[in-house]
Amino acid sequence: MNNKRSSSVLRTMGVTVATAGFVLFVAPHVSSAAEKGPVLLHEGVESESVTELQKLLETEGYLDDFEKGVFHTETEEAVKQFQKDHELVVDGIAGPQTLGALLVLREGDEHEVVVDLKAKLEELKLFEGTLDQQYDEDTTEAVREFQEKLDLQVDGVAGPETFGQLFYSYLKDDEITTEPPVSTEPAGEEARETEEGTETVEQVAHEEETASTSGDTVIEMEATAYTADCEGCSGVTATGMDLRNNREAKVVAVDPSVIPLGTRVHVEGYGEAVAADVGGSIQGNKIDLHMATKEDAINFGRQNVTVTILD
Repeated sequence: MNNKRSSSVLRTMGVTVATAGFVLFVAPHVSSAAEKGPVLLHEGVESESVTELQKLLETEGYLDDFEKGVFHTETEEAVKQFQKDHELVVDGIAGPQTLGALLVLREGDEHEVVVDLKAKLEELKLFEGTLDQQYDEDTTEAVREFQEKLDLQVDGVAGPETFGQLFYSYLKDDEITTEPPVSTEPAGEEARETEEGTETVEQVAHEEETASTSGDTVIEMEATAYTADCEGCSGVTATGMDLRNNREAKVVAVDPSVIPLGTRVHVEGYGEAVAADVGGSIQGNKIDLHMATKEDAINFGRQNVTVTILD
């Protein structure tokens, strides 16, 4: 990627930030990343934020024919191709990892994505400053330290390679690693019911051992279900997804302190989904699954499920 060109685009966007008060995010800036969670721009979203995403993709040669401000199939395919070319998670969703890689951030820049960058570096115990939009000297040093630990080019600039590794990294025994921690929770003591019949404890344990040895984190969780038009629901998730217009969306509500917003997960009996919502009663090892209809949610009831974190 041409870093100079991307930085020019960022500075142009900075003018927009100063005059219009928005930056590639559906929600306005707040003081803490934990209060808002990362942005997820995806198919179906219509906003000025999408327009800025499209401009970046156009500048990098990934998009040339599109409807401004509308995240249609063309934009999703461009995002996927960019993600593939830069070894990011290929899901067609533009979150902090993808947006950061597109922007190429460096000292002196000011952008909402810097909040997420700092939050991840803080999680890895590399950054202790303020979680704000300023890419300051402390941020540069934290990025340099991260790059050095992962044997990347050490320049303090957060570009595609750095963002590509950052969201796969974990802190293990005070060392940064790309190997996620493996759950040590034992399998349930009782057999569980499935559509195919009753599984034994041994079968359940074997499934979880297989997931663990593949490098994925496995968590046993209590699951409930909800719909976009449930009582007291707005139909719009914490990350801005309008479920009223996408009843089939595979979305789960989580406790962000357990599963960060934006994480892809596989839920036993439900399939692959994105953690894009929260709930007042969804705390600890609890998860709420979005269903297409109220009947589906009622039929699901309350179950104990195995959740595998995919990224």
